[in-house]
Amino acid sequence: MFLVIGIALLIIALSPYGVYLLGISFGKKSTETSFPDIYPQITMIMSAFNEESVVEARVANLMQCHYPKDACEIIFIDDFSSDQTLPRAKACLEKSGFEFTLIANPERLGTNRSYNHAMKRARYPIIVTTDADVFFEPDSLNYLTGRLMSDPAIAAVTGELSPRKNENNTTKLEGAYRSYYGRMCDWESAVDSTYNFNGALVAFRTDLIRRIDDKRGSDDANTAFEAIRKGYRAVYERRAMVFEDIPSSFSVQYRQKIRRAKRLIEATLANLDLLGMNRPFTRLFYPLRLFMCICTPTLFFTSLLFIAAGLYSAYPLVPLVLACLVVIVGIIWRENLLNAFVVNQFYLFVGLLNMGKDTRIWDSTSKKENS
Repeated sequence: MFLVIGIALLIIALSPYGVYLLGISFGKKSTETSFPDIYPQITMIMSAFNEESVVEARVANLMQCHYPKDACEIIFIDDFSSDQTLPRAKACLEKSGFEFTLIANPERLGTNRSYNHAMKRARYPIIVTTDADVFFEPDSLNYLTGRLMSDPAIAAVTGELSPRKNENNTTKLEGAYRSYYGRMCDWESAVDSTYNFNGALVAFRTDLIRRIDDKRGSDDANTAFEAIRKGYRAVYERRAMVFEDIPSSFSVQYRQKIRRAKRLIEATLANLDLLGMNRPFTRLFYPLRLFMCICTPTLFFTSLLFIAAGLYSAYPLVPLVLACLVVIVGIIWRENLLNAFVVNQFYLFVGLLNMGKDTRIWDSTSKKENS
């Protein structure tokens, strides 16, 4: 009986992923868009906290972008850093050729409130939000704005976030997860919209989105939800690549991932009123994502307990042998999707347990923190 219940719960837990697998394989594909014919003026807002070790490389990375400098201004926000982030950013930006504004928060505000503060000072009709510890490919901004300008129904666009190449075990695991995650978001975008944005690179129109919800949830998901709420599309552009350093320490990555999972769940639950809208996103994708965020992690681990109990009652050594095999395969083949799925279900489950805690103020997880 335990075994039957466990298998049934496992099938229910995985059913939304089956829908996405079919959609990715046989569903509608996003239409590739070209660079904009005329590059729109953009305000790039960059948040930073204790990023003195990477800010020079970050500004150098922006200088290598193919987006016209005369069509871009940068607002750099230092969120009350205790190191030399602000003076180093100022020195680099003065040599960069970009128009820029520096904002020094008098106290820790967190990403969402920092962005809202900076948006009041933005001069241009498109805002790009990003972090101080990620790195664009040279054409990422071109693809991002090209997608945003390709359809008047699109109000917000996000790029594809991937780990920077190294031999960290955490990087290999994250790479497997990110590859499938991006394809899920791309299918949602092709049909209608996705709210699973990557905060490392987001662009939106200021005539439609004037403020990011800074009370609950992540800034990236809340930006997408704001576009959807107003009847527009929020889409994923896989060719707009942005890379982040994955913490080499599992303990550091654990804190980062739990915070991200918890804030994504918060944003998901904070917009339930959208279920009343009549569009593909609210009829299909939002309910699936709700199930995946709330129900799947709990059902998945509960099903494993029932399956283990069922197997143990009939064959006491089988659960132990299977557990050992899973661990061995996970160690030898870290990039497999099953391994990434289990780990991310764990992050979502712990994120659920942390609901109610205020995580608007982040701790830096840049590479410098792990050396």
